[in-house]
Amino acid sequence: MENLEKRNKRWSLEDVRQYLAEHGLRASIYRLKIFEYLINERTHPTAEEIYHRLKKEMPALSPATVYNTLRLFLEKKIIQLVTVEKNEGRYDATLSWHGHLKCLACGRVFDLHIETLKLSGLEGFEIFEKHLNLRGLCPECLKAKKYDKEDEHG
Repeated sequence: MENLEKRNKRWSLEDVRQYLAEHGLRASIYRLKIFEYLINERTHPTAEEIYHRLKKEMPALSPATVYNTLRLFLEKKIIQLVTVEKNEGRYDATLSWHGHLKCLACGRVFDLHIETLKLSGLEGFEIFEKHLNLRGLCPECLKAKKYDKEDEHG
C-alpha cells in the first residue's frame, strides 16, 4: 500500500496493520496507534505530544514506548524526523519530498508542496538528504496579528 494511494483518505487500523506488515513490523497495539496518529493527523507532533495525545485512550502507554516506537519507525524508514527549530524533533509519516513551515505565533507546522526548486553550485557533490524548512506566520495568525516581529529580534 503506497503512501500516495491513501494520501487524502483516513487510514483504518487495518490499513496501518497491513502497511506495518509490508515493512516487516509486528503490529502491536502501540505501533498501530502511534502510526495511525501520525498518518491521519499530520500535525508533525513531537514525541511528547504523541504520548500525551494517546495516553488518554491507552493508559498503560509509557514515554519510553513512544520513543522506542518512533526510533523503530525511523530505522524502517516509514516516518521521517523533521527539525524546523533547534532541539525540537517532530515526526512526519509523509515520506515524499516536501517542505515545512513553522508558524512562529501558533507553533503549528505546515506541509509545503515543492513544485520547482533550482539550486546551483552543487556540481561535483553527492546529496544524501534534502530539507526545506521555513519559519513565518500562517494565514490565521497573520490575519489576527498574533505575532510581533520585534519580539523575535529583540
